[in-house]
Amino acid sequence: MKHHVVRRGESLSAIARRHGMRWQDLARINRLYDPDRLSVGQRLIVESGPATSAPPGRTVPVPAARPAAPAPAPSDPPSDPPGGPGDAVAGEVTEAQLRAIMPEAGGQVGRFIGPLNTAMRVHGINTNERRAAFLAQISAESGQLRNVEENLNYSAPRLRVVWPRRFPTIEAAAPYAGNPEALGNHVYADRLGNGDERSGDGYRYRGRGLMQTTGRYNYRVAGFENDPDALARPVTAADSAGLFWATNDLNRRTATVLDREDFNTVSRMVNGGNHGSEERWQAYRRALRALQPASED
Repeated sequence: MKHHVVRRGESLSAIARRHGMRWQDLARINRLYDPDRLSVGQRLIVESGPATSAPPGRTVPVPAARPAAPAPAPSDPPSDPPGGPGDAVAGEVTEAQLRAIMPEAGGQVGRFIGPLNTAMRVHGINTNERRAAFLAQISAESGQLRNVEENLNYSAPRLRVVWPRRFPTIEAAAPYAGNPEALGNHVYADRLGNGDERSGDGYRYRGRGLMQTTGRYNYRVAGFENDPDALARPVTAADSAGLFWATNDLNRRTATVLDREDFNTVSRMVNGGNHGSEERWQAYRRALRALQPASED
């Protein structure tokens, strides 16, 4: 009888292919009722060749695709987790891997590693390819986990660079320089579900979280319209990022390793433009290297 010891980064379907089996048969002979839950170091019985039968005296059903796990309030995961059963990768992202992806994150790694792993598990970001793309976008959006709230404190010259159409001259920018509240209310007025400039919605619903959720409408979708500051906390910041990723079909778009053009398409879906394109790409390359399955000794 042959055995296979599960290594970090392996999925049931990949192990089955390696040994010339179907994942359903591998799950059956090992009595795995949830094929998307593997543990690093777990020993599996492997048999090459055609489908095997269940142990005598007991009928073991072929595992079916598991339903999505309920997400922590206030958000709900998609009803159909992306990826087929057996495709989830063993093990979670480690602190060492997250540091390799975001080398400037410092102590924020310890604060966010748990919430990020939970969010990825809940929202179906369950393969190394998806995790790499997700964490690369988070790296760029949050300044490597250091900025979970939009900084609207700009000088007048910088305002002209960031919003050239709104501030064509230094004189136009001057009233908003060094005045984050006034700036937020001005640039985000009458957009993204916000009221006019006097409503205060622009600053109240400024970018927060790991995907920089912005605007009253998007806060409502994420479940934080009545408590916008909560989006800056690690658990809710991570969960809202995972919810955004899943509901925008980004798990499907990142199911395989992406070339630069396809990755830039994902970046535009996250950011709305090409801001930080090279930074995002380099973070993606770091993530792919860091999340490679452990090599066999």
